[in-house]
Amino acid sequence: MFFIAGSIPWTLVLDETSTCYRHSQTKAAVACQRCERPICPECMTQASIGFHCPECVAGHSQTVYRAQDIMNRRPPLTTALIVANVVAFVAQIVSQDLVTEVGLLWGPAVQDGELWRIVTGGFLHSGLLHLGFNMYALWIFGPNLEKGLGSVRFGIIYAAGLLGGSLAVLAFGFTQATLGASGAVLGLAGGLSAVLWARGINIFKTSLSAILLINLALPILVPGISFWGHLGGIVAGFIAGTILAWLPQRSGVSESSARLIGFGYTAALLAGAVFVAVG
Repeated sequence: MFFIAGSIPWTLVLDETSTCYRHSQTKAAVACQRCERPICPECMTQASIGFHCPECVAGHSQTVYRAQDIMNRRPPLTTALIVANVVAFVAQIVSQDLVTEVGLLWGPAVQDGELWRIVTGGFLHSGLLHLGFNMYALWIFGPNLEKGLGSVRFGIIYAAGLLGGSLAVLAFGFTQATLGASGAVLGLAGGLSAVLWARGINIFKTSLSAILLINLALPILVPGISFWGHLGGIVAGFIAGTILAWLPQRSGVSESSARLIGFGYTAALLAGAVFVAVG
């Protein structure tokens, strides 16, 4: 189960071509949460929700970023993933948990050749509250991250989080039956951390760091939540975000090459999960 503390933690992620509205020669890191002006790290002021530009800080602007504004961004992959999770949950109910039994992640079953569980476990949920928390978190992080990175790179980070969570569970909690999209969604949080880091933002000065720490502590405090699924998702998502954002911006690797590396990375996570379970 994914947990979000306090106010909405997302920030508006821009594509790499955006430049700061005050420093035209400097790449923008994010957009102002109120007015959506592109701003560089020098112009960013941490707010309770995202970052604000100097004008909004000085003028105490009351512009509100509405849920409808997020809806209008039309994030196709985020929407498709939410629909897939909801459909899977309906199938769980209609089948009287038969879908749950054959789809959840459980090491001994994967070892016996039921490899689909590595993926399907990330689309099943234990109840409506579990589904609601995870889908809310996916809608919070998904639209802006998908808009800033594009659907392909967004999908790579999501897949990395899902597969990384499964790999960690199989490696360190082999007999623990797990299900839920938390690993994948936390992969997005980890990927967002890498994107912000690549753009010169210290995530430990943002609310995102608290979100990650809380979701690592939650499984320790609340029985039945997979610590390894959470940790694996965060780490795998951060690595994917580093490949897709840091490499092109800091090392000169082309975006197309970074995407190919990202695809290879997700394939390696899948192969690693299979090897750990079966090998």
